[in-house]
Amino acid sequence: MQPKVSIIIVNYNSQQTIGHCIDALYKYVSGIAYEIIVIDNASSTESVRFIRENYPGVKLIINDENKGFGAANNIGVHHASGDYLFFLNPDTILLDNAVLRFYRFLEEEMPDTASCGGNLIKENGEPVTAYGNFPSLLQEVGYIGFYRFFSRYYAKKLRLGRACEKEERPFQAPFITGADIFIRKDIFQELGGFDEKFFLYYEETDLFYRLQKAGYVSYVLPDVKIIHLEGTYLLKNNTFNYNTWAIWEKSRYYYFRKHKGLFVTGVVKSLQLLSFILQKIAGNRTFQLGKVLKITWKA
Repeated sequence: MQPKVSIIIVNYNSQQTIGHCIDALYKYVSGIAYEIIVIDNASSTESVRFIRENYPGVKLIINDENKGFGAANNIGVHHASGDYLFFLNPDTILLDNAVLRFYRFLEEEMPDTASCGGNLIKENGEPVTAYGNFPSLLQEVGYIGFYRFFSRYYAKKLRLGRACEKEERPFQAPFITGADIFIRKDIFQELGGFDEKFFLYYEETDLFYRLQKAGYVSYVLPDVKIIHLEGTYLLKNNTFNYNTWAIWEKSRYYYFRKHKGLFVTGVVKSLQLLSFILQKIAGNRTFQLGKVLKITWKA
């Protein structure tokens, strides 16, 4: 049977979580034809063997190098047969038949909507980032501390990442986090897919910015809850992750150059440099000032 939905998962040494992700798909998804495509970004042999041995029904595509999140997803789309694409992180766990719920929402309830996503939560039920606002110069000004002067407006209209709070009905969102993007394949292809110049971070923000510019809208369905187990953190065990910061900054400034121009990008970079200096003056000892300034300046 021709699949209606192609579920695309990018794997990079995620054998500790991807099994739970795929198990939940097999457990809950029914009433709709679907396929699971896993794109492996040059993981260890153990990771690939784990998928092959435990999930023979999964279409496994193996890259010979780590091509990044967006590029790997684009490869998955090339192999996808469904009319809808569901980009799913390997560290997510469905709690119900989210695939059918998303499909019916776009197919029957909101046929003019391009994309939707769910309510991401921790294992304990605490909401985590599920959607967000597009990056802006005002958001960057607020980020370094000035949000205190317009905290309510900042939280609702400017904060980059937002979690579902008290919403009960589907609502429009500027962009949906890359952990669970359900989108029409024809629109994704119309936009040219993910911009592969983003190795990691900001690729979904860029996609949805282009989607909005093309006149499309996206929704978050707060009643569809999906566990998001983990993520990459800048600060873990009180140690600053400089490699993660370098990737983040490169993607961040590429986004601003692409959509806001060189002048705004320069202002944003200056604000970030100022923020680090002020944090150091205030006594923050979790990072080396010279090192983060160098990374930010070169990004």
